[in-house]
This record gives sequence, structure tokens and C-alpha cells, in this order.
Amino acid sequence: MEVEFKDIEFFKRMMDTIGSLMSDVSLDFNQDGFTIKAMDPANIAMVLFEGNKNIFSTFNVDKEIKLSVSLDDLNSILKMMKKEDKAKFKDSKNRLEIDIRGKSRLHFTIPLIDENYTAQKVPQLNFTAEAMLVSSALKESIKAASLVDDSIYFTVDGMRLMLSSRSEEKEFSQEISMNENKELLNVKSEGMTRAKYSIEYLSKFLNVADPDRPIKVMLSNNYPLKVEYELINKDAVLSFILANRLE
Repeated sequence: MEVEFKDIEFFKRMMDTIGSLMSDVSLDFNQDGFTIKAMDPANIAMVLFEGNKNIFSTFNVDKEIKLSVSLDDLNSILKMMKKEDKAKFKDSKNRLEIDIRGKSRLHFTIPLIDENYTAQKVPQLNFTAEAMLVSSALKESIKAASLVDDSIYFTVDGMRLMLSSRSEEKEFSQEISMNENKELLNVKSEGMTRAKYSIEYLSKFLNVADPDRPIKVMLSNNYPLKVEYELINKDAVLSFILANRLE
């Protein structure tokens, strides 16, 4: 296997976001592209990524291959790269080789995690509500809620998405209606749906989301949340699953 990303800056940002929550990651390549699956050590959040081979300038993959690596190892190397640098990734004898080409040439190898390491299975979730809105609108709501507490409530009722937060002394609430706000692109729910989630995790999830592109949130009553958005001209999709907080 030998691959090179067209936009290494995108890969750096995504790995940095994932690394802020997870310690290990499984990079799974096949002839169509690659996927990422990772679970944070506390089993609170899972990240899922699917990208097709259009995001690579070089893509030589002739069989399925799993590369499970430490994010500390990988990100410490990626952080050395400048935006204009190029990097090729190769698998070699239970190691990942990274060749960086810029003003100088750098070569690194990092070990793969034990071959018995198994990536987390993706849970089968059934949602009763979902909302599609502009990413910047959700980021602003989460930022506002963070001024009040470390958790945020999502409520979907009819054609409305409501976001709120409260502590002993402060409260925040916001209602976004399909009929009144162009930033809410679509919403549906099987009755009123409400659940509570960590602001810290959500803020990190949205780090690489394009502010002007749509983002989808899916939930059920007191149930995990799934956040999903497209990247790189729709050639990739990044999703996060976040456990709900108890009332």
C-alpha cells in the first residue's frame, strides 16, 4: 500500500480532532478508499470516517489492509508538516512509513498496534428525530450554551429544533424554526424528542466542519446522538456518535 493525500492539511486537522478524544485509531484501506473507526477510552464517543480515493493524489491499494496506530505517534509527526508539504504513507512489515517532502525530506516509521487489536464495532442505532442545519449555526449555539453549563439539551418537536442549557444560576435557550430560520434546512421527529449531551465533546466534533456546509444531527429520547457532515467536495463523510448524559 502507498497513498498520498491531495490535502494533507485536512488530514492533519481531522487527526488532531480525533486525537483530542481518542488514543488509538484504525485506518482501514480498500480499493475504493479508506475508513476510520475509533472509540475514546471512556466509551463515550466514537468517530467514523469514510473517504473515497478521490481525496488522494496517489492511491496504490490492491487489497484490504488495516493499519492500527497510536494517535500520539501519528499526530506528533503530522504536526511537523507545513501546508505545502507532501507526504506518502506506506505499510511495511508491521510498521507505517511516512515520507515527508518539503524544503527537506523526512522519513519516519511508527509501529502498528498489535495485530490482535480490534477496531470497535459500529452500534446499530435507531433515531426518532433528525435535523439538518448550517454548521456555523450549530457551532454558535453550542458556544452560547457553554457560557451556562457543560451540557446542552437538544429538543426536536414538529418543525422546530430547540437548544438549551441550564445551571443553578443561569439559563440559555434557543428555538430554530423551519418557517423562520434559513439556517435550519430540514427537521423531522416522531413526536417530541429530547436528550442531553456533553458540550466539550460536541465542540471538538465540529472542529473540522465547514461553517457554511450542512450538518445532520440524529437523536432519540435520552439516547446517543449521531452527528454527520460531508468533507472535501462530498468525497468524504465524518460522523461521530456521542453517548447521552443522564438527566
